[in-house]
Amino acid sequence: MKERVSEELKCAMKAQDKLKTSVLRMILADIRIADTSGKPKDQIDYVEVVRGYCKKLKKSREEYEKLHLPEKVKELDGEIAIVEEYLPKQLPDDEIKKIVNEIIETNKFTAKEMGTAMKIIMGKYGSAVDGKKVQAYLREKLTC
Repeated sequence: MKERVSEELKCAMKAQDKLKTSVLRMILADIRIADTSGKPKDQIDYVEVVRGYCKKLKKSREEYEKLHLPEKVKELDGEIAIVEEYLPKQLPDDEIKKIVNEIIETNKFTAKEMGTAMKIIMGKYGSAVDGKKVQAYLREKLTC
């Protein structure tokens, strides 16, 4: 991951793509912070580092949306699109709903066991599913 980002940063700089250069520099900065965190190199998950940066961008996007600043929202959409290129592809919503229904039916979960269901789904599918969507679908199915 680190090497890929470094190589693509060089290409973006040569192409004078300011937005991509800026985003890749921020990703590399977060990766360097993770490298100096004191954890052994084999325990550092660079995908999680990039996912954390993407979450920050999405949160900023939400704030700009609330403030009615469409130029900033559009700019952040571009940044988010670049960052998402480095993340594993997520399952579509209908697939997540199917997984949630399957887990609930096979384990006969109740509303009180939502945390257990969430833990099973996230443990099995991890980064392939969006945790917020899984939680929303679980809440919807278990509280009805």
